[in-house]
Amino acid sequence: MKNGFFRQMNRLQIRIFAFFMLLLFAVQMISFVVTYNNNQRLAAQQLTNQLEVAQLVFKSEYDNRNYYLSAFAETAAKDFGLKDIFIDGDSRSFLVALNNHRKRINADLAIAVAADGKVIGQLINQYNKAGVKKVSLGPEQNQTFRYSLDSAFQQIDSLYALESSVYQIKFAPLTSGGNTVIGWVGFGFVIDEALAGTLQQLTGLNTGFLLTEKGAPSRFLVSGQSTMAAKDSAAVLRFVESNLDNTDYLLWQQYLGSMAEQDLHAYMYQPRADLLQSFQKQWLWQLGLILLMLPLSMLLAFMISGSVTKPIKKLVEQARYIAKGNYHSKVSVGSSVEMMQLAEEFTVMQQAILSRESKIAFQAYHDPLTNLANRNELERVTAGWFESQQKVAICLINIRRITEVNVTLGHVVGDEVIKEVGRRLTAMTGIDLVCRLSADEYVLAFKNLDVKSLKDVLQQLQRNIEREYLYQDINLHLQVTVGTAFYYPPADLVTLLRQADTALHHAKKHKLDDQVYDSRIDINTLERLQLINELKSAIQHNELVLFYQPKLDLALGKVTHVEALVRWLHPVSGLIPPDTFIPIAEKTGQMNALTRWVMVEAIAQYHRWKRQDIELAIAINISAENLKDESFCQWVLDIIADQNMPIEALTLEITEDAVVADPATAIKQLSVLRQYGLKLSIDDYGTGYSSLAQLKQLPVDELKIDRSFIQQLMINGDDRTIVNSTLQLAHNLGLTVVAEGIEDKATLSWLKQRGCEMAQGYYLSRPIDADGLSQWLAEFPTHE
Repeated sequence: MKNGFFRQMNRLQIRIFAFFMLLLFAVQMISFVVTYNNNQRLAAQQLTNQLEVAQLVFKSEYDNRNYYLSAFAETAAKDFGLKDIFIDGDSRSFLVALNNHRKRINADLAIAVAADGKVIGQLINQYNKAGVKKVSLGPEQNQTFRYSLDSAFQQIDSLYALESSVYQIKFAPLTSGGNTVIGWVGFGFVIDEALAGTLQQLTGLNTGFLLTEKGAPSRFLVSGQSTMAAKDSAAVLRFVESNLDNTDYLLWQQYLGSMAEQDLHAYMYQPRADLLQSFQKQWLWQLGLILLMLPLSMLLAFMISGSVTKPIKKLVEQARYIAKGNYHSKVSVGSSVEMMQLAEEFTVMQQAILSRESKIAFQAYHDPLTNLANRNELERVTAGWFESQQKVAICLINIRRITEVNVTLGHVVGDEVIKEVGRRLTAMTGIDLVCRLSADEYVLAFKNLDVKSLKDVLQQLQRNIEREYLYQDINLHLQVTVGTAFYYPPADLVTLLRQADTALHHAKKHKLDDQVYDSRIDINTLERLQLINELKSAIQHNELVLFYQPKLDLALGKVTHVEALVRWLHPVSGLIPPDTFIPIAEKTGQMNALTRWVMVEAIAQYHRWKRQDIELAIAINISAENLKDESFCQWVLDIIADQNMPIEALTLEITEDAVVADPATAIKQLSVLRQYGLKLSIDDYGTGYSSLAQLKQLPVDELKIDRSFIQQLMINGDDRTIVNSTLQLAHNLGLTVVAEGIEDKATLSWLKQRGCEMAQGYYLSRPIDADGLSQWLAEFPTHE
């Protein structure tokens, strides 16, 4: 019997040992594969990161030199002393002054060109035969400059070849008497071994510069290395000339510019084996560690299998007992120190499980920051209230300016404010449940509260919240906004929370301390939702209509233009103004469809008027969404051609905000339209955030002053100053001006006296439909 018992124990031990061995073998294999894959991935990532960093370093260093040269050239060109010597024609003094400027930045090249194209100064700072840098006159001194002098002179490529060297160079104009260009001055840094060596030190990659020429062999200009292996140079040449990569190298090249027939390229390279040498050593070390751990793991598995076998059944029995929820029994599995410790840890574990279960149960129904009830607790507590149809009331509370506190003082202070508000709400009497619903929102739930008692509750609430609150010597004025909803069958908690939220947003919008839900404050929201759903159908089914507002040509005294303004002729709600549905179109992605409908209808109306011998140019508004559509410009040009619309009879009006939203895209799109002769106008000028620099770059013909500056023009001196300055600015930029919002004759006369070209406003006519405009034109008196 005893021998059979030991045989049984030995067989179980062998099975455990075998299990451990299989497990250890699997772990070792997985570790091996994972380690290998990680090393490969890390190696590839290191190469990629090193190349990306090298690219950024090179671009920064190279661009900084360009910027430095450009800034200094402009500074030197503004030197009155240099200009005076230039004008006096004292060649020697000018060369001394030019050299003094060169020495300020240690430039390797300085060039001055007169207005007649003659190089009046060319200084080169280069090494002589003795290996010492000396300044000497360049070979182009007193010769005709190689580039023609025109408006594009300042945009000369930043590369300049002279003798056997290549320079980074930047020019700036010398001006006299305002903007009259009398010459050009430029400074340059040589691209030499010192630059290549500096870049090589910064990037950690072999760096140099290569000259290529079609039909001629490429030439290494400079390199950061004293010598370059033949296979290295061959790999670089194939990569630069033919873009052929080499898996043995980490390669990068950048085209820098052209000089005559030659192109200059920067290159960086490094053999991958050199870069990955440290990874190879690390990989071998890890492989050795794995092989060393294998026999140690086998020995450990054998020892563990022998010590675990005996008490394992007892542990299983104890675990089953605990699994049934018996957390208060003490675990005992043997007399050995290890097993006693295991038993103690098992006991601690079951107590920790009990504690965690209690904590999880608490967290499921409470907010972790304030320890107040959360939405789950609110639903659990109020479920019985709704079933018994109590007079339930829900107050949704929002802390004002909590975002400002977070941004200004940090989220730590914001959390303290949230906890303090929770404490003050909890301290109030007569509240059945206080919950924190979200970041800065609380809920007060009342089991039995009527409308009359609400006033006293809200007064108590405001008094408690607005008491002085000091946090680390910072006095914070706490305020809340409250939205309240009362239970009316068959509502539920979700309905009351939505109604309280509607009331809260209504109170915030109208700057109220509190608001009780009323179905009337939900009307606008429902109407807006209905309009969102119906707008697409309205565009497709021609429920829209165009109104036209005349524009008076102040020089001719007659109406020559109109602005097309869209209205929605709703079958139920009647005529809906654009301020109501255009924001919906912008937010729901329907602006392109709306604009295209307006343009097609406006062009059709142009032809209808034409058949009536009415000659009117039409202005159409486009939005930022239209300019983001890459196909919009081509569509406009196509519809103009398809409908035989004279392009000069169409104007597109763009608001300032549409340009500011994405200036680069707007300028690109508008430039295409301008190339084909389409007239462009900036609408609502003065209300947006466009800069004068942007205005100068915009390809527009017309500037439209916003009505906010025109309506009070005759009684507001500031408006007159702004409008007068805008007229002068626009005319100086070659733009015509339209003034909108004219409501009296005095304003019209004032604008006409100051050269305003076009006028628009209620004094002339409100926007009217096409038939009404035809009749109005027949009755409209000429304004002289």
